[in-house]
Amino acid sequence: MKNRILNHFGLKVLSLVIAVAVWIVVANVDDYKTTKQISGIEIEFINGNAIAEKNKVYEVPEGTTMDIVVKGRRSVVENLTNEDFKAVADLSKMSVTDAVTVEVSAISSYIAKDLTITYTNNSVVIAVEDKVEKQLPITVRTTSEVAEGYAIRSKTATPNLITVTGAESIVDTIEEVVVDMDVAGADHNLTGYGTPVFLNHNGDVIASDKFEYDVEEVAIAVEVMQTKTLSVKVKTTGDLAEGYAISSIDYQPTSIVVVGEAEDLAKVEEILIDDVDVTGCSKDMETSVAIADYLPTGITLADNTEEIMIKVLIEKVLEKTLSLDKDDINIVGRQEGMTYTLTEGAYSLTVRGLKENLDSLKITNLIPSIDVSGYGPGIHTFTVNLREMKGIEILEPLTVELEIKSDEE
Repeated sequence: MKNRILNHFGLKVLSLVIAVAVWIVVANVDDYKTTKQISGIEIEFINGNAIAEKNKVYEVPEGTTMDIVVKGRRSVVENLTNEDFKAVADLSKMSVTDAVTVEVSAISSYIAKDLTITYTNNSVVIAVEDKVEKQLPITVRTTSEVAEGYAIRSKTATPNLITVTGAESIVDTIEEVVVDMDVAGADHNLTGYGTPVFLNHNGDVIASDKFEYDVEEVAIAVEVMQTKTLSVKVKTTGDLAEGYAISSIDYQPTSIVVVGEAEDLAKVEEILIDDVDVTGCSKDMETSVAIADYLPTGITLADNTEEIMIKVLIEKVLEKTLSLDKDDINIVGRQEGMTYTLTEGAYSLTVRGLKENLDSLKITNLIPSIDVSGYGPGIHTFTVNLREMKGIEILEPLTVELEIKSDEE
């Protein structure tokens, strides 16, 4: 048996060596080296505190991934995906141009030893800018409408301030912070909670994941009360320049809507603005007043009206002389058996007023008259009674002489 094994021993060893050599050749031919492009490897950014320590923030361009080309044996390479690699960017080693080198390696050390990795580009430019802080008020924004006959008196947010921290280019675009409350059909006070909504100057929403803020939830209180429409009246104070008068007072709005408790609303019917000072004025005057200054305690505005716009029209006063004859003067209180005769046939009366009032004025509008009740025969002097007319001033009293005779004389 031993001899059989040892027979031709050299040939057997040679055959084994040849077989191994053939296997190696065949294996190398079947598992040749190849290359493959691996795309979309997520980049891990480390040591971001190196930027934060300089009071700056950074932002990685959205969708930033790495593409590589790997070379190795086909049996290893053909099954590789982007999940088999890790890409790391060390932000503490960022260049002066804000570029950082990305190092890519295979996760498995077994795979790594048989691979060669090359890049088309292994750097990423990071957006770096100053970190700023901004404090803003929080306001309550209501949606829908309350019940008819009711209005919102006040809206309160607690807390009412929020601090935003982040990149200057983003934080500076925040113009307003609101929390929303639906008030549809409300006829009573409402409470609730909301999350802050950040708006730019156009009223568009800014994504809140771009910065940090210190208030996550806001308590909301909305006060809803009854409304009432009140008329507005305007009066002036002071004396105009000599020879001038007010022709009209125009103002808008002529009514306002207010809100308050029912008992407070019942006490008021109009709002009087009685302190528009026209002292020394000789031409039209325009002014505005804050309507809230004239509201009684417990009453507040329900609409967006904040001011009453007032225009006082001022004109020069003119004079006009009216002519009248004795037949224009009515004699009142005549007695039977007496004759009444005015000693003059014609008279004149000078009046003063605004042009629009004087243009249409006639002597008959003043209804001139004298009262002779109780007077006997003789010549008597009377002051003519004239009807008072708005905007017309009688400069001097009109006096007449009247002769009274008895029919028996």
